Amino acid sequence: MITHVGIIDQDPVRLITPLLDEAVPADKMVFIGTEKQQEQYERLASILTSRNIIVEFFIIPDIINVTQIRQRLNQLADQLKQDSRDVWFNASCGLRHRLLSAYEVFRSFHWPIYVIEPFSDEMCWLFPNDREQQQVQDRIQISDYLTIFGARCELSDNPMPESLNDQLWELGQRWASSALELGPGLATLNYLATTCRKEQVLTVALSEKQQGYKELGTLLTDLEETGLATYHDGILTFKHEEARRFANGEWLESLVHSTVRAIQNELPTIQDHSLGVQVYRKIGEREVRNELDVATIVNNKLHIIECKTKGMRDDGDDTLYKLESLRDLLGGLQARAMLVSFRPLRHHDLVRAQDLGLAIIGPDQLGELYTHLHDWLKGAGGQAHNPA
Repeated sequence: MITHVGIIDQDPVRLITPLLDEAVPADKMVFIGTEKQQEQYERLASILTSRNIIVEFFIIPDIINVTQIRQRLNQLADQLKQDSRDVWFNASCGLRHRLLSAYEVFRSFHWPIYVIEPFSDEMCWLFPNDREQQQVQDRIQISDYLTIFGARCELSDNPMPESLNDQLWELGQRWASSALELGPGLATLNYLATTCRKEQVLTVALSEKQQGYKELGTLLTDLEETGLATYHDGILTFKHEEARRFANGEWLESLVHSTVRAIQNELPTIQDHSLGVQVYRKIGEREVRNELDVATIVNNKLHIIECKTKGMRDDGDDTLYKLESLRDLLGGLQARAMLVSFRPLRHHDLVRAQDLGLAIIGPDQLGELYTHLHDWLKGAGGQAHNPA
């Protein structure tokens, strides 16, 4: 039996990812933590038990007393020596005094010790020093990742047939490439779709002024040609609720997600992706829901993409702060986030996004969405080709 051991901390993703690698032998995982970390342990255990890995929780005292911590860890080492054929210590996580204490104990038993380097996601050997570094396979899924950070999620089913998805991608690309020119027309289309949502109908009448908008007319023709809507005598009728939502701004989310899917063919470090992820977190006794427009895991790191078709004049700071908060709460230290905006951004918003470590794709870049998204996702590190 090969047993891995690691210390739980606030960002324990790297305790899980090597165990999902088919090239890394693992029969059992022992998580070291304090009594207060019991809930964290149970979340981590749920991911591994579903993959037939034995899990165990070893409790250490929640004190800053290295002598007592080391004594407790020696008890664990004696137990492991009897139970396991081989023991590997994952030194990637843990508060400094706990980690160094554990390193000292496991090193004295001459057991292999490794760390998962955050950017490259390589397994680097501290002992013995003759083992070669290896890339950790990209196996963790969105639902697993969110579970680690105390959230549950519902992944949306895409009701659109594949042939229509291709049409919508082409339509979205056309709209995005003309973002600056079509901006006012799309704002009006968004308003009309919102009116339908509020009135819970699929039909809306355009005012005489709206009927004269050239850009809006172009958009309505596109919707008709795609079969998403009909327009006659100033009356716009969406074919179904999915079509209304598409016109209400989901066209940009759909475009971004389809682009991520296309990039995956060239960038295999993209291991999972989803459109419209509903995320639920417990805060006290209540459950808080958030929606991630597009979520993807790249090189074992969560990536969140917020898509904005409305202007940010009134809620720019709120949008950016919320995106930063979700990135940190749901993805830990290695997570990344991006805002894709169809409407022009103020200089203030661009500076604030940079301060918060958020990537931005604005309307003048949407015409080359594939290139900008590819470069950003490639920036997550890892190797271009991952062995299966």
